[in-house]
Amino acid sequence: MKTTFAALMVSILFYSFSIFTPPVYPQIIINEVMYAPVSPAKEWFELKNVSQTPVNLQNWKWRDAAAGNPLRIITAFNIQLLPDSFAVVCEDSVSFRNQYPLFYGIVLQSSAWSALNNSGNENVVVYNVSGDISDSLTYNSSWGGVSGLSLERKQSGENTNNSSNWSSSVHPDKATPGKRNSVTPFDYDVRLFSFETIPLYPYSGGEINMKLNIRNTGLNTANLFSAAIYSDLNNDSIGQINERICMQNFASLISGDSLQHQCSHTPADTGYKMFIAEIKFTEDEDTLNNKIFKKIYISNQTGGGGVVINEIMYDPLTGHSEWLEILNNTGTSVNLKKWKYAESTNIMTISDSDFILNPGEYFIIAHDTSLYQAYPYLNTNENRRRITFISAMSLSNTGERIMITDSMNNTVDAVNYESGFHNPNIETTKGISLEKINPKFISGDRHSWSSSADPSGATPGKLNSIYTSGIKSESKISVSPNPFSPDGDGYEDFAVISYKLKSNIAQIRIKVFDIKGREVRTIINNSAAGSSGETVFNGLDNGNQKLRTGVYIVMIEAIDERGGALENMKVPVVIASKLE
Repeated sequence: MKTTFAALMVSILFYSFSIFTPPVYPQIIINEVMYAPVSPAKEWFELKNVSQTPVNLQNWKWRDAAAGNPLRIITAFNIQLLPDSFAVVCEDSVSFRNQYPLFYGIVLQSSAWSALNNSGNENVVVYNVSGDISDSLTYNSSWGGVSGLSLERKQSGENTNNSSNWSSSVHPDKATPGKRNSVTPFDYDVRLFSFETIPLYPYSGGEINMKLNIRNTGLNTANLFSAAIYSDLNNDSIGQINERICMQNFASLISGDSLQHQCSHTPADTGYKMFIAEIKFTEDEDTLNNKIFKKIYISNQTGGGGVVINEIMYDPLTGHSEWLEILNNTGTSVNLKKWKYAESTNIMTISDSDFILNPGEYFIIAHDTSLYQAYPYLNTNENRRRITFISAMSLSNTGERIMITDSMNNTVDAVNYESGFHNPNIETTKGISLEKINPKFISGDRHSWSSSADPSGATPGKLNSIYTSGIKSESKISVSPNPFSPDGDGYEDFAVISYKLKSNIAQIRIKVFDIKGREVRTIINNSAAGSSGETVFNGLDNGNQKLRTGVYIVMIEAIDERGGALENMKVPVVIASKLE
């Protein structure tokens, strides 16, 4: 029979389309994929029998659909996969069982393996014994499943190649082979998503605001449930009626919706206190997410600011260490045992043993000991006690989220720093730290930070160079001594110019003019400054020549780096000569 070119093309297109098109009602589906394991773990994917009858997997095949990759035999043996059961197809069965020692299901080592693409745009196809496609998954890394987390399917009945039907595993083991996927929704599941308290460091007699975030992650509307907060007086981890701070009943919450429950509590005494937030819902199928414990230290005074990230050196000079500074700005000592520092997805323990940080003390986390070369004053017994080195520390020069958590995994402080936090008038910020203007300011607010104005570029373990109390006052300038006599006799040879600005952070210029208004000396030209400071005038002109005796005018011009407001201050200074 003669075949036309058009008919041939239709046939080829139909065949090509059928290669990657699974049947409408598949028996076996791809349920989970570990395509980006952390070495030495190996790759694997999980199959699930969604039919009502057992399926014999003998001579089933799979392939990575990249060009040139052959079909791989899943198993050559008679293996029956029962309804609603799982089988793992893996690169290395020994590696898999070492990774998941409690897994007792079916593990099938493929006859060979085609490496799965970690960046995505990868296609995994499963074929039955007849060579027909059972399921085909074309995933992308944006769906989830990176950095050692498996990519889990949410619902069996939804389309395999629907990106919203996949997500990274949220199970503590980072995967759920042989088990219900951790991202698969239950029919009824009300989740206590978070338990927040403000302020972070409360004090006795002061009010604590408590907020619960509640979500219905189940498929059906949740009717008649309650939320309550307890003060665990007897430390038995069970909320009792006599310990209840507040409770609220809710009539209904539709699937996918959320709500908040808030109340306040005023502690009468001090010390560590345990609080329990709990949801009670009769139909709930997953009660493991219905309770959150929160341990809070109640101090006896109103010391502000908490334990805060106070300074960040993310782009040091070549050969010098990255570091960040933590300040205990509370009114009480804090034990940093089991506290953690996190950057992006990397989490590091600050101290495995007791580590007491007293009120007002600084603590520095650095990458390596080159910190001492940059700041020699830190290399003393007292300062070394408050420094720890973590080689895994790697701060991004373009910015990232960094966080400090306590031993209960509560977030103590966090900031999404970026290069835009720096003073925009500084030409280069390499070797210059980001300093917090005041420890009490919110770390997450970019306006709480700016570039260090210290000559060394940073102030680790010391008061920040741009520190301000935040109290606005009238600008002020003074010169002392005035008159002064720069004649080299060691007595009143220099004048100290002190200034106080209205702005918290500013760019300043300090110039000296003679009585005719001619500029004779530029002392500071367009430099970063805090709300107050001082500088020295040596009585020399711009050519380093001694100025004549007489009256001169010192002028300070300051521009608020945020608001653009201009301040001008002038004060006379007298250069005198010693009486003969």
